[in-house]
Amino acid sequence: MADYLAINWEKTGLTGVEGHIGVSGVSVKRAFQITWPEQLHPETDPVSAGSWLKNEFRRLKLSAKQILISFPRHDTTIRLLEIPEVPLEEVPEIVHLQTATRSSVPLNQLLLDYLLLPPREGKKTREVLVASIAKQSHDQAIKTFQSMGLEITATGISSINTAVWISHIKPAVMEAPALIVNLVETNLEITLVHQRQILFTSSSAMGSSDPTVVDQTIQSEINRFLLSRSSQLSGEKISQILLVGGRPECAALLQERQLCDVEIINPLQMEPFSQEPPEDLTSPGVLAGPLGILYSLQQKHLEVVDFLHPHKADQKPDRRKLQIGLGLAGTVLILLTALYMTHQSISSLDEQIADRQKIQRDLDELLKRGQPTLESVALIQKWDNSNSKTLKVLQELDTILPGTDRIYLSELDVNRSTSQTSLSRLRAIGNAKDDLDSRDLNQQLSKSNFRVHPKRSTNKTFDSEYPVPFEIDAEKLPPRAAVQQPAKPVKQNGN
Repeated sequence: MADYLAINWEKTGLTGVEGHIGVSGVSVKRAFQITWPEQLHPETDPVSAGSWLKNEFRRLKLSAKQILISFPRHDTTIRLLEIPEVPLEEVPEIVHLQTATRSSVPLNQLLLDYLLLPPREGKKTREVLVASIAKQSHDQAIKTFQSMGLEITATGISSINTAVWISHIKPAVMEAPALIVNLVETNLEITLVHQRQILFTSSSAMGSSDPTVVDQTIQSEINRFLLSRSSQLSGEKISQILLVGGRPECAALLQERQLCDVEIINPLQMEPFSQEPPEDLTSPGVLAGPLGILYSLQQKHLEVVDFLHPHKADQKPDRRKLQIGLGLAGTVLILLTALYMTHQSISSLDEQIADRQKIQRDLDELLKRGQPTLESVALIQKWDNSNSKTLKVLQELDTILPGTDRIYLSELDVNRSTSQTSLSRLRAIGNAKDDLDSRDLNQQLSKSNFRVHPKRSTNKTFDSEYPVPFEIDAEKLPPRAAVQQPAKPVKQNGN
């Protein structure tokens, strides 16, 4: 069907594969590795870098015209956020609003995509895995290939793409809780999967190249990762660790310490390359990401992050168009009726009476048939006007809370107020850096026409970055009436 170049985009160079996606599946032709020259780099001049890279592709006989880019996990940011349980079409907007409160970088400088995790029993919120990348870094890679006349089909994250590749070659691993551990050059990528879902992924730099030290560091990083993900595992144990491109000594150590099966997977051995891979390939695990993004186009076993095609809300039908259509139909009907009655006026009086009676019966029947539709439109409009949607309240909160990383909300509940003195009742649970941040939030709500009921939180938190739990109980008050100034008396005769 089509040929692709799937590439791992590092600051030092490119590593990737050229493959073909056909009716029978994926076939990998060759692997390649290219190092950027010191005096030429996409960060400074993407067009010149593209011109140089075009000659390298020609030298390596790489002919595919469609590009798939897998960015390293350490060049991206991934957060696990909790959002209220809302309709799916409202999730993208809420993800953007929540990310804005946690990110120190303005959203217009980032590209976002997310994975919506399955509901958890007993929780009123949904977990969302939000991925972001600097727009500038993403655009530099895009411009480099576009200057070569190539088409970019998808862009993703190496650790997530590695999990996709594993799901194709080892599908059974995806069911029980498992870890995918991949040493990519000097960075360690760890991904937690369960029930064919990516739950979290992290990256950490390796401080040494000594094999023994590397093995011990991998063990320590796995322990740290599992400790931070304990709430997501809900007491379940890891059933298997897949070590991509690792050493047998490291596998033996992990099996002893983690008390689970450990399997080494080498992309160079698992994939039948048409041509021999390059001998100078220092880290076989670097090929897992490009292979995964290539396989994701053939068959989607897992939901993936794609910065070029992020998840978006489905467009709702516009009810105003229905109302306008009904109005136009009624207008046309009236005009046609008037013309018809004018034409009949030239006939005899008896004919006019008979025809008008028939028209009246037809109109009555038409109105009778259209009445349920008109009533439905009226009910929809009444419902739309009388309900305060969660999204609208969040948008109002976003104006109260400009982008900050001092606080975040984990639960939000908005209901219509039963009191005659307020419009709605807002209850929320969140975490803050310190007490002053939560007090400042209450003050901001008061300034925005909320009646705040002070409430001390008894909730416990395990978030060391945000150690102060807080609760919000506030009522939205009606708009304040403008105070009328008394009119000044007019002075007459000097009085």
